[in-house]
Amino acid sequence: MLTDAPVPYRPVSRWTDRFPWITAGVTHRGTGNGSFDLRLFGDPVPPAAVRRWRALLAATGFPGAVHARQVHGTRIAVHAALHEGLHAGNGPADGHATSAGGVLLGVTVADCVPVYLVDPEHRAVALLHAGWKGTAAGIVEAGVRTLATRYGTRPADLHLHLGPAICGECYEVGPEVFGALGLPEPSGPEPVDLRAVLTGQARELGVPGGRISVSGACTLCGDGGYFSHRRGDSERQVAFLGIRP
Repeated sequence: MLTDAPVPYRPVSRWTDRFPWITAGVTHRGTGNGSFDLRLFGDPVPPAAVRRWRALLAATGFPGAVHARQVHGTRIAVHAALHEGLHAGNGPADGHATSAGGVLLGVTVADCVPVYLVDPEHRAVALLHAGWKGTAAGIVEAGVRTLATRYGTRPADLHLHLGPAICGECYEVGPEVFGALGLPEPSGPEPVDLRAVLTGQARELGVPGGRISVSGACTLCGDGGYFSHRRGDSERQVAFLGIRP
């Protein structure tokens, strides 16, 4: 499913009927000559980025959104109700969590994995940015722990979705990355499937395998129109998740 311009995004369609109280999706570059770049950090920041974030809020019906500078760490920012508009300060964070309606969580990606977490029992959600460094450092464990501490979530309550990212055939890395991820180290560079690693981590934490879904879209070799760092794109799409107002 592809929405109309000026806000090009694809929803997490398998959750649309199951969880009508949430909104979840990911933007892409758009069509024609446009480039729907949502970067807010880095140099230079696109002049239209804030306007595009506001357009995303209008398209999804949310009054406020949160985002942060991402550093491939494991800090999860927890959010209560917000004033209207875009909130992109309060220090670096590679994940966000909330149980408040009207708060749209956002992480930028362009090959890294967006990890969506929904707890329907306690009506809480979290959204994570998982590159190989964050995956190795335990970003999924940090997200699950934050939901448990703040909202009483049990891993067995969770539904988890891994969104569009570079695929296991395209993402070639060195042996040191395999070692950091707890995988056997090859003799030289080989591809690694981050979404498979994250799936294994989630299952070890107690998330039921039947509640884990994985996008088949690759940001590099796929035809979904996503930005890819490995392709040389400096632009970023935004994965978003929130409880409807």
